[in-house]
Amino acid sequence: MKKLLALAALTGTLMLSQTPDMSGVWRADLTKSKRQGPPVVTYLVLIEQKDAVFNNRTKEQAVQFTDTTGTWGQRGEQRTMLAFFLNGKPKVGSYSGIPTELTGSVDGNKVTVKAEQAGGGSSFTRTYELSADGKTLTMNEDGTNEGRPMHSTIVMDKQDQAAAEPLMKPEEVASVHYKNVKTDALKGLPASQFINTMHYFSWSLGKECTFCHVERKFDSDDKKEKQTARKMIDMVAAINEHNFESKPEVKCFTCHEGNGHPLSHQLFADEIQAAKERAAREAADREAHRPPPPAGAPPPSQH
Repeated sequence: MKKLLALAALTGTLMLSQTPDMSGVWRADLTKSKRQGPPVVTYLVLIEQKDAVFNNRTKEQAVQFTDTTGTWGQRGEQRTMLAFFLNGKPKVGSYSGIPTELTGSVDGNKVTVKAEQAGGGSSFTRTYELSADGKTLTMNEDGTNEGRPMHSTIVMDKQDQAAAEPLMKPEEVASVHYKNVKTDALKGLPASQFINTMHYFSWSLGKECTFCHVERKFDSDDKKEKQTARKMIDMVAAINEHNFESKPEVKCFTCHEGNGHPLSHQLFADEIQAAKERAAREAADREAHRPPPPAGAPPPSQH
């Protein structure tokens, strides 16, 4: 047994030694970077690399790469997290709250992750390239978001570990950070997790945010769909509490499966065609009635 434990420890050490060490705190040089979305004044990234269990059944281990990013700007603090394994094997995780297949790999001083969102909504390839002196990290990302091409380049400089303090602090909870959060199951979520949950709701129903929210007045209670959503959130929380020890076994997708309203049966060919035509009409109607963006408004946000 001692030999097996020693061998496992040696294997883990070898895995880490074959991976470029990008761990630590990085600050973006915004003058050298290119990104879409609202302007920011601070862009911090905390990268962690460690051995972790890749397959719970076989206990296979691999190096896990975790990127925690924080930006500060006109919208206050925003955080995102991306975690993947560097063994070249796909594994389903979560990114921005949506189930995503992530495949990470290493090539010399470069780490690459390919991501594909469940349902084919978006995908991206992101590379992290470490400079020879280990002081600069360049992140390039190319992908599509619902068919729209996206690109960003972030050039980052290595920082002392103390610079990670803003990312180590607890985030504001949703009930403090946002207006009119009334659902008990959502009030105490960290702000970034709350937004990820909203992304998950949208993905699970195959609908845009404005299905439940009034555009540009997200705190408004004017839409009945928002009232219904609150009841559904409470219902799902109660089901999990009473049947699954509060573990999130039942979720929106369990019943909705990408539909605005749960289906009573699998669709027939004519129903599928009718649903496609209805969705196209709804999309065209939304676009026709969408108010123009305010003057100087930034493009949609991207990491």
